[in-house]
Amino acid sequence: MIMRTRNHPGIPLLLAALFIFVFPAAGRADNLFRFYPEVAASGLYSDNVPLRTTNEEGDFAGTLAGGFFLDYTSAARYASLHYDTFAQLFAHQSKFDRAGEAQYVHATDEEHLSATTNLRIDELFYRDAPGGAASLLGTGEAPLFSTVAYQLLLANDRASTNWFNANLTHSWGRNWYSELWAHQETFWQTGNTSGNNTSYFQTIGTFTEYHFSDHFSLGPGYEFYDFRVTQPGRPDEEMQWPFVRVDWQPMENLALSGRVGAVISHVQGTSGEQVSPGGVVTLEYTLQRAHLKIEGGQAPQMTYTPTGFSETTRSGSGQIFYDFTQRLTGNAGAGYYEYGNGFDQQMILWGAGLSDRVSKRLRVYASFVQLRRNDTQNSQEAVGNYFVVGFAVSVEAFRWSWQ
Repeated sequence: MIMRTRNHPGIPLLLAALFIFVFPAAGRADNLFRFYPEVAASGLYSDNVPLRTTNEEGDFAGTLAGGFFLDYTSAARYASLHYDTFAQLFAHQSKFDRAGEAQYVHATDEEHLSATTNLRIDELFYRDAPGGAASLLGTGEAPLFSTVAYQLLLANDRASTNWFNANLTHSWGRNWYSELWAHQETFWQTGNTSGNNTSYFQTIGTFTEYHFSDHFSLGPGYEFYDFRVTQPGRPDEEMQWPFVRVDWQPMENLALSGRVGAVISHVQGTSGEQVSPGGVVTLEYTLQRAHLKIEGGQAPQMTYTPTGFSETTRSGSGQIFYDFTQRLTGNAGAGYYEYGNGFDQQMILWGAGLSDRVSKRLRVYASFVQLRRNDTQNSQEAVGNYFVVGFAVSVEAFRWSWQ
């Protein structure tokens, strides 16, 4: 049944946190619990603060993010809970001033059930606010490759998202390996051009691969998708994706992976099915000081737009990290996303930045990011340039270990 706007994401997040930290794995040596308060402050300038297509407004802003990170480690479990809230103050556009409206919560539990079986559970909640691009970019974590961040920027108004992931892996021996996963996602949009909408998406999938060697594996997989939305006139839709997955490491520093197959979709209230290609490819290259990652393809994915949502996304992205010294790291990258019923909307992002780990507790950073959102159907484009400098502090305030 579709989840409506009365959902309370704080309840599953609270239950996840209780499960992770109130019931730790007992009877195992070297248990460790740590608590880190954290704060980040930055100055930002943008020539299009709310990322509008017309009446662009440039301004300087100060952004503050504060919260905490805590984790628990044992021989059989790793669990963590991360919380941040954001405040932003603009020099001239005070109507975009916000404090405490944007929230980020992420709970993780990794269970080593046996020597061959592992379970990972993630629960994530993110609430944005108007001027969200400024609050997201002002933390120094550019959303070039963050699915949650760029989709909230696409919504371009008050929006919230709640994700749940569960992933079970099992090794059947030296050559056989399997995964089983489930994902649920709910998105709330309020006050945009299409009204207040709730989108709901869930999927379940599995695959099994055979390792022909230490450098090559191949196997079949299957994933089922269910899309639901409260937007008037938008019927529910189901998709199936049988695919083949390949992992190949032709060189010590080079890794290629991908899956390709046919996406079979059915729209509720219609007869027949539509078949389209689906595939995703990832390339990673690692050197002594650099790491390059490139990925792209076309696959089922709920993507949120100012006028609704899309069930399929075409995308391509690349990012490189380079360690100039042990403390100074540079990064540059770009991302391209194409979505909408006829792939008539686009998001293009590119940028670069530097981060210096001044000490174990303090990090300073500077970055530039350009966001470009295109609506080719209506010939509209929104472009925003964001310049950010800031710092982040994280301190281990509490540590407790026991056997």
